[in-house]
Amino acid sequence: MYSGLSLDQAPPISVVTRFFLTVPIFGLALCGLILVNPQAVLTPNHPFSLAVIHLFMLGVITMSMIGALFQMQSVLGGRPIPSAQGNAFLIHLFLLIGIASLSSAFILNSPPLFIVASLFLGAGILHSANLILPLLFGGGIHDTLRGMRLALISLFITAVLGIIMASEYANASFSGFHEAIRTSHYSLGLVGWIGTLIIAVAFQVIEMFYVTVAYSAWCKRNAFRIIAAALLLKIIWLFGALPLAWMFDLVIAALLIGFATTTANRLNMRKRRVSDVSIWFWFFGIGLLVVSILFYGVFEVSGYPPALSASLIAFALFALSVILGMIGKIVPFLVWFHLNSAGYMDAPIMSNIIPQTRAKYLFALTVLTAFLALEGVILPDAFALAAITGGGMFALLLFNLMNALRLYRHTLTHGKRFEQM
Repeated sequence: MYSGLSLDQAPPISVVTRFFLTVPIFGLALCGLILVNPQAVLTPNHPFSLAVIHLFMLGVITMSMIGALFQMQSVLGGRPIPSAQGNAFLIHLFLLIGIASLSSAFILNSPPLFIVASLFLGAGILHSANLILPLLFGGGIHDTLRGMRLALISLFITAVLGIIMASEYANASFSGFHEAIRTSHYSLGLVGWIGTLIIAVAFQVIEMFYVTVAYSAWCKRNAFRIIAAALLLKIIWLFGALPLAWMFDLVIAALLIGFATTTANRLNMRKRRVSDVSIWFWFFGIGLLVVSILFYGVFEVSGYPPALSASLIAFALFALSVILGMIGKIVPFLVWFHLNSAGYMDAPIMSNIIPQTRAKYLFALTVLTAFLALEGVILPDAFALAAITGGGMFALLLFNLMNALRLYRHTLTHGKRFEQM
C-alpha cells in the first residue's frame, strides 16, 4: 500500500498540524464576516468580498495545502525538508500575519496594512517556494512531484502579482495592466496552484488509499503540460490585449472535466470497498468542480454576473471538500504512524482517532453549506445561513483536530512502549 513512499523521512507531526489547526480558525473568521454583511460579500470587488475571498483562498485552502506539502515532499520525494520544524514555524507565522493583515486592509482600506500584508505574505510564500522547490528537481521524480512543482511555481507568481496589486491598492493608483494582472492572479491561483495540486495529489492518493486502477500514463504525463501551456498563453494574451483569450479557459475546462470524470470512474472501480467517508468528500468535490465549470460557461456565454459568483463559490467548495476529506485521512494516519514509529503498543487505531460518526456529521455540514452558499448567489438570506452552517462545519473540524492531538499527547504521556515490557 505504501510502496515507493519514504515514511522514515516524514517530518514531526507538529510541522503539519500547525497549518491544519489554523484552517478552521480562519474558516470561522470568514463565516463571521459573511454573517455580518452577506450582501456585500456577494458584491464583486466590494472590500468585504475581497476580504472573504482571500481569507478562504489563503487562510483555508493555501494554509492547508502548504501544510500538506511539508508532508508530501518528504514522503514522496524521499528528500526531507531541512530544519522542518523551524522553517514550518517561520512560514506559518509569516502567513498568519500576512493573511490577517490583508483581510483587514481590504475591510479598513488601510494602505499601511497592504504593505504589511505584502511583506509577510511575500516572505512566507517565497520562503516556502525557496525551501521546497529545489527538492522537487533532480533525483527520483514522478508525476505527483511534477504537479507539485508546477503548483508551487504558480503560487509564487500568484503572490508576485498579488503584491503588485496590493501596492496599487496602497497607493490608490492602478496601472493600465491592472485588469490583466488581476485576471492572471486569479487564474494562476485557482487553476495553477489549487487545481494543479489537487490533481497531483489525486494521482497518488486515489490509487494508494482506495486501491483502484491507476490513472493512464498519458494523463499523468500530459495533464500538467497542458495546464502550464494554457495558463502561460492565456497570460500572454491578457497582457497583449489579444482577442479570444477564452479559448485557453476552454482547454483548461475540458481538462478539468476529464479529470473529474476519470477520478469518479476510478473511485467507482476501487477494490477496497470498505465504508470510508473521505470518498464521499471526493465525490462531492468532483461534482462541485463540474458545477463550477458549467456556471463559468454560462457566464462566458451570457455575461450574467451571478453565474461567475456561483462558479467561484463552487470551485472554492470543490477544493474545500477534497481538503476536508484528505485531512480526515492524513491526521489519523499521522497520529497512528508517529506513535507506532515511537514504539507505543497502545496507539489508537485510525478509525478511533476521528470516528466515522463525526466524519459523517462534517460531511453533512459541508453539503448543507455548499447548497446554501450556491443558493445564496440569488438569495442573500441563504448565504447568511451558509455562514452559520459553515461555522458549525469549521467548529467541528477544529474539534476533530484538537481531539486527535489530545489522543496523541495522551498516548505519549501515558502509553506503554515496547521497550518497557
